[in-house]
Amino acid sequence: MSFEPQNDLERSLAKAASDPAHRPQFYKDLSQSDIFIVQHGKQLPAQHTKTTLAEGTTTQIQNIEHNGKPHIPVFSSLARLQAALSHEAAYLGMNALEFMKLTKGAALLLNPGADFGKEFTPEEIASIVDGSIWHSNERYTVKKEVKVMLGQPKNFPTELVNALGRLFKKKKQVKRAWIAHIFNPDDGQKPHTLIAIDVSENFDEVSAEAGIVVRNVSIPDPPVDFMPITGKGGLDDYFVKETKPFYERRFLGLF
Repeated sequence: MSFEPQNDLERSLAKAASDPAHRPQFYKDLSQSDIFIVQHGKQLPAQHTKTTLAEGTTTQIQNIEHNGKPHIPVFSSLARLQAALSHEAAYLGMNALEFMKLTKGAALLLNPGADFGKEFTPEEIASIVDGSIWHSNERYTVKKEVKVMLGQPKNFPTELVNALGRLFKKKKQVKRAWIAHIFNPDDGQKPHTLIAIDVSENFDEVSAEAGIVVRNVSIPDPPVDFMPITGKGGLDDYFVKETKPFYERRFLGLF
């Protein structure tokens, strides 16, 4: 089945399918776009119309089964919806974010049967609706002196650093980024990956988007934590003085 993008959302969807670095932008594009839903029990309208759903309005949307669980099928364009139907049917177009608010708690399946689509879990939808997808999951503040071991990863996560590099290139506030293997002998946890980011502003926003990328690439030593470069020494010194960044923004000189 061929997939010819019909709108900006479908172009973003196709790009996100092949590039994890684009997936944060896909979530933003989805929230601002319309999606289409088959309405069951409704007569096919004589023509396309726009209307406002009054409070208390009900609509019938039939679930489909995907991986053994019910999902609401939604479509990124009218063409995608029509391609999935074997007969004519009434449909409803609505802003994706507003639809997620209405159906909060349900799983969605974007473009079932098409070359490009996506499954959305209830938890993922909730994070989009309340905006928590754009915030770091947890934040830790070191309250006492802790000795840790730092080094370069033995199994270098090439896919991860390449994807993060593509993301950081789109974020003007990101100046440099480093990677390390970190181990705290006292916390009982295995060594894991640490990404240090030198940003001029909005570290939380950058780390949240980087977290989305992390969830979509192969990582030899998970989990992955993020820390800002503060210029106050400590862990900063290891990255800034002893290692080279895997990403560094290039500034063009003016003559």
